[in-house]
Amino acid sequence: MRLTVKKLLLSFLTLLLLTITYLLLQSSFSLDQLRRLYYSFENYDLEKLKSDSLEIRKKLHYTNYIYSGYNNFTSHYNHNLDKIKSIPLNEKCHTFYSQLLESDPQFKFKAFNSVGERLDKSSDRKEMFFKNELNTLKNEHRKGHPDKEFIPTLGMNRTIESKYYANLSKTQRVIQSMADTATIIRVFGKCFLNNDKIDDSLNKLSLEFSKRLFPFITNSIPVFRKAGTTQENGWPVVKNDEIDYKTQNSDESIMFFRDNSKGKGIVISATSRHAKDLQRLIRILRALNNQLPIQIIFKNDINKRNMELLEAAAVADVENVLDQTTSPNEHQNHLPELNLLQEYKNYGSDFPKQDLTFVNIVSCLERGYKYSFPGYSNKVLALLFSSFEEIILLDADTIPLVPPSEFFESNEYQKSGTYFFQDRSLRDNNDFMETNFFSNLFPTNEKSIETLFNIPQVTSKTMNNKYMTGWRHFQEAGVVVFNKKQHFLGLLMMFPLSLWAEPVHSSIWGDKEMYWLGLSMAGDENYEFNSNAAASIGENTILQNRKYYPNSKSNEVCSTHPGHVNSEGKLLWINSGFSYCKKNGYFRDRVKYPFSTFENKELISLFQSPLQIKAALIPPDLPNYREPNSPIDFTTELEIKKSWKSRKKDTDEINNDLKTGEKRKEFIEDYGPQKGWVKNPICFGYMYCAYDNIESYDSNKEFDTGKFYEFNEDERRKFNYLAKIWHTGGSRTLPKKKQ
Repeated sequence: MRLTVKKLLLSFLTLLLLTITYLLLQSSFSLDQLRRLYYSFENYDLEKLKSDSLEIRKKLHYTNYIYSGYNNFTSHYNHNLDKIKSIPLNEKCHTFYSQLLESDPQFKFKAFNSVGERLDKSSDRKEMFFKNELNTLKNEHRKGHPDKEFIPTLGMNRTIESKYYANLSKTQRVIQSMADTATIIRVFGKCFLNNDKIDDSLNKLSLEFSKRLFPFITNSIPVFRKAGTTQENGWPVVKNDEIDYKTQNSDESIMFFRDNSKGKGIVISATSRHAKDLQRLIRILRALNNQLPIQIIFKNDINKRNMELLEAAAVADVENVLDQTTSPNEHQNHLPELNLLQEYKNYGSDFPKQDLTFVNIVSCLERGYKYSFPGYSNKVLALLFSSFEEIILLDADTIPLVPPSEFFESNEYQKSGTYFFQDRSLRDNNDFMETNFFSNLFPTNEKSIETLFNIPQVTSKTMNNKYMTGWRHFQEAGVVVFNKKQHFLGLLMMFPLSLWAEPVHSSIWGDKEMYWLGLSMAGDENYEFNSNAAASIGENTILQNRKYYPNSKSNEVCSTHPGHVNSEGKLLWINSGFSYCKKNGYFRDRVKYPFSTFENKELISLFQSPLQIKAALIPPDLPNYREPNSPIDFTTELEIKKSWKSRKKDTDEINNDLKTGEKRKEFIEDYGPQKGWVKNPICFGYMYCAYDNIESYDSNKEFDTGKFYEFNEDERRKFNYLAKIWHTGGSRTLPKKKQ
């Protein structure tokens, strides 16, 4: 008998039909069970979905990125890559931008902020997408059929899969477009920023793409007004030792802000809500004998009263600024024996008046982008629109503890034209889609437009840093020291990061990572970080009945203030002002350990007084969470995360799963800290306790150790003086004028 494919198929279907009929005739086999059998034949099980996710991550991986116009560009030169590399830069620039305009005459920077255009960071996890969609369907099913079990059908799974791949396709398009934008800006830098042989036609292209890539910037110039005067000026352009004030960007190019930036200074982005902290910061700068000019960058959002208070803090006579009658309570409740006016010179302070300028940039932004730079992203605007070339960018609540000029004198700045600072080494991880997304924005691949234009690729300096190996917090941005001319392309790269709401805003905290990211996107790895991660600044807990781990050998510094210690052990600056708790939650926190052991008077005094700086503790660094280069297999990450669960629980975890009747544990006597930074509910959750001796993450070691510094009497005396300067500086009363 000859068996054909048709006969075999017919036999199989007959057998299947007989089997189903038989099962239906059995009383023990229900229709629901038949549906389960039907469903089990479909390949939507968890392992298959995870396997699909692995293949999807392969496709999404940044090593596959090629600029959309790459083949068009190389075909212009018959795909002869060696020949392209030898062709004069100007010719390549003409070809590149002419082709871009030909392929997309309407090209300009795109923000991708409408809901339908946003990148979905869960696109690489098909199993999670299915789980979420099925949960939605399950909840809808329960509303109409509360007593009936929900069983997904083949149709449901097919619909979810179709929806998933449509979502994935959108994500791929957005990543490609964003990566293309980064490539176009890099070529812009090569062709126009770092090219001293620009001809007329190339100059025309430069002006055109300056507008297309940075459409949010107008041709208007910021308005500058010095404290103590009413005269408003334009941008100070120095020629032949004379200053000419420009009121219009006649060049119509973003390069105006690079070419006409001169000198060194302090830059602060602020609004009226920052005024109180700013008053105090200016007093600190005077106490440190700051000689650098200061520019406060704002968008018409500092009112007249606050400007008057800031001006007074900067230029009022020292007798008026330190007058105790303007804030008598603050003078009395902290170091009442220290009379600032009588003793400031004993601390080496001359209290010089400050060269303060208000820089209003409201007219520099196109109307459609008025609200596109909220919060911390204004700091990127401040870097661009400050007239300084060399900038110390400060947050309003930053407290420098050394003269600011020392930042410029540091080895890090002298070497690179930057000085960046590390954040707390918190055990808070990012994910593959985040590091892979940023890798797409870097010049990483050999087969690339960048190679043909001799633009450097990023190296292990970027790809092996803390963020790129899995940790969410790498840079702290309360102080950023930055040479604008030297790193101008890196600054321009920060604008896409500011304007691409997703996935950037959910992948980094405020502006914290934007500075090294922007430079790496530009192919510029000439940046330097302080060698130490952030420290916890305050007092070492000495009393056993106030320690969270009373039997541990580790030092413990609980504080709301991260700070930064250089390689020589010098405390350079702290974050979050000088208040013990900036939210002042004394009444709320009085019942929490260890404050429950305090006398009421002691606790009130603690919250009303500034921070006491006696010690700095830097916890040990964490091992990599993810291997460099965004590996697609999550096995190692999952094993690391699983190992955390096998560790003993810290005080921020031990009470999470209390059973009925179980008593809370406020401290742990049986073992020491497991993490270097342990979150604490005090001060509305802003407090962290830091430890320099924790159970090791390496099975071959017993402990991982950090660094602990105790400050001497002279240092503590200076810190207390600065604390009182800050603490007494928030009065809303203008100082009296000299008679």
